Amino acid sequence: MMRKSTMGIKAKSKFAFILFVFMAVFVIFLGRVVYLKVVHGEEYEAAAKNQQINRYDSVIAANRGSILDRNEQVLAISTAVYNIVLDPLVLAENKEEEQEKTLTTLCQYFPELDYATLKKYITVNPATGEINLPNHWKYLVKGVDRSLKEELEAMKLKGIYYEQTSKRSYPLNTLGCHLLGFIRGDSHWGVEGQYNDYMVGTPGRSFILYEGGNGVTYQDYPAQDGDTVITTIDYTIQQYAEEVVAETATKWPSDNVAAIVMDPNTGEVLALAESNSFDLNDPGIPLQTETNADFKTAWEAKSSQEQMEYLNNMWKTFSISSTYEPGSIYKPLVAAAALEEGVITPSTTFYCSGSMDVSGTTIRCHLRSGHGTINVEEILAQSCNMGIIQIAQKLGAEKLYRYQMEFGFGQKTGIDLPGEVDAANLLHSLSAIGPTELATISFGQTFNCTTIQIITAFSALINGGNVVKPHVVSQVIDQKGDVVFENKPQVIRQVISTKTSDYMRVALKATVERGTGKKIKIPGYSIGCKTGTAEQGARNRDDLWTLTHMAYFPAENPKYIVLTVINLPEDYADGVQSTAPMTKTLIEKIIKYKNLEPTEGTEEVATLTAKETVEVPDYVGSSTYNVVTDLDSKELNYKVVGTGNTITNQVPKGNTKVEKGSEIILYVEKSAEDSGKISVPNVVGKSYNDATTALTEAGFEVVFEGETDGVVSSQDPKYGVSVEKGGEVKIKLTPKAEETASNTQGN
Repeated sequence: MMRKSTMGIKAKSKFAFILFVFMAVFVIFLGRVVYLKVVHGEEYEAAAKNQQINRYDSVIAANRGSILDRNEQVLAISTAVYNIVLDPLVLAENKEEEQEKTLTTLCQYFPELDYATLKKYITVNPATGEINLPNHWKYLVKGVDRSLKEELEAMKLKGIYYEQTSKRSYPLNTLGCHLLGFIRGDSHWGVEGQYNDYMVGTPGRSFILYEGGNGVTYQDYPAQDGDTVITTIDYTIQQYAEEVVAETATKWPSDNVAAIVMDPNTGEVLALAESNSFDLNDPGIPLQTETNADFKTAWEAKSSQEQMEYLNNMWKTFSISSTYEPGSIYKPLVAAAALEEGVITPSTTFYCSGSMDVSGTTIRCHLRSGHGTINVEEILAQSCNMGIIQIAQKLGAEKLYRYQMEFGFGQKTGIDLPGEVDAANLLHSLSAIGPTELATISFGQTFNCTTIQIITAFSALINGGNVVKPHVVSQVIDQKGDVVFENKPQVIRQVISTKTSDYMRVALKATVERGTGKKIKIPGYSIGCKTGTAEQGARNRDDLWTLTHMAYFPAENPKYIVLTVINLPEDYADGVQSTAPMTKTLIEKIIKYKNLEPTEGTEEVATLTAKETVEVPDYVGSSTYNVVTDLDSKELNYKVVGTGNTITNQVPKGNTKVEKGSEIILYVEKSAEDSGKISVPNVVGKSYNDATTALTEAGFEVVFEGETDGVVSSQDPKYGVSVEKGGEVKIKLTPKAEETASNTQGN
């Protein structure tokens, strides 16, 4: 009995000890919890909330800085747009009527959204017990403009957030595409790439803050927009250059057609236009896919790599990235070097028999019968090969090579655009210049250069002898209006004297007056020029040519130098393809635009009559109702971009003179008064059926006057005006026989 009692006591003692230990641990744990709650509770709660903040943290994209022309015309602009984001967890916590309001409203505004899909996101999955999309961030629609965002925001939709981002747009689509460029992934093109660091801006942040117990506030730290880049480009001259390039490329399909207009004294590029253009708003799709069914089929059949190779070739700037043998436009540089070195004078004469033997190689002049005895001015005017070869022989290989280097060949000009090449490996070294090479170099063959190199070198001939660095941007301005970068005219070096330059500037007038440049003559205007026709590549082929025209005016005091190029035209035929028409047209347009007075008295002064011009008022801030009527009265076409009746921007800018019939681009946004209104489509020129279909699909009632077999000659309200959905649009139908082409409404 005593043994059992002793064992029972020991068991009870052991149990009591275990219970004591358990209670002690529990008390310690409870004490720790109380301690953490009392002492560190706020700290840990804040940390937990910060984690929740990070879940909703998003970037507010900065608007990229604008790009303007020299007259502050907008060439590229960024605007704030918004991504519509659904928070399924938050929406699922709301009442069913709030859920329905959110989902049905979104589907009404955005037909691409599917109600069933949205509903599924917030529906509980029986297998998991959670909603099908148990997270806080689902992008629904991207790139919504501010007016629509504010309209939706006013409805206080539950579970919907608006993430601010930025949209880059180019109001003039293809204008200046090779010069302006764009950014695509790691590839940077044109001004967009060169000045990216200035334009990129500083992003802002948007995140959640907690107030009190359960209050939530969305805090935004605004982004800082990028700087504005002001180019040297003149929007109007750029348009002219692109028009002549496009016309020439259509008439004579070629590998490349280009035109550059520059101030020879400052190096400011006023226009740079090239064929193979593309829409900057959609650079990944060649324009031919919209106009050429065969091209579209071939394009779609290409592999991704083949398409990218094509696009890279299309995007590159030919004028700085491609090379060719310059031909006879190089001859004046050789003559200037010889004059500068004193080995010839303007009165020195040479004899051209039509050909000559150079170290066993027969070299011919383009005039097979020869020019006879000829002086320096006539050698240039008639583009005589024999004369320039003899000048080069007097100059010698060493000096010829030195001047070639000093004029900038084989070196980058330093133009502020990415992708420039130097063509150094396509020049003869001094040791490689024998008698034959000396001869061929003198008339611009057997070496290569870029378009920007030759126009920069030629500018030195006529500006007093200075090689000036070309540039396309004049200033960068920050948001405060302060200049943060400036490109001032920069003289790299003086290569010939003012005296030699003065002679060359006047001597080259003879090319227009009685030489190979007669086709660009404009009575009353003093123009100097040099023409070029250069065979390219292997000399066993007769179909690879580059045609050039270098012209400047006024000749005595040049303000403009123009270089036009037709590179590798298809089906080349001597005397058929020519750069003369595009050069003359471009010069005439600049003369009219700048209202340049004739510089020479003559009975045959050119009239250069332009279309009647009108001044475009500053419409910014005005209502489209009044503006489109005013544009009609001024016989101007127009295009409306956006939805709403408040004009926020226009192209061209206010107080600019334009020819009647020009197109004015109006950028509009909605105001508070425009809520619920939509833009009236343009139906002028359409058939009755097409017009009624377009208007009905847009949500309008149609009232018409006239016969239904006619075409729409007018509409009220006019195209581009925003009115209440469901309202009436009156159209007037005119028989096709009475249809006029003078309609002033834009397309």
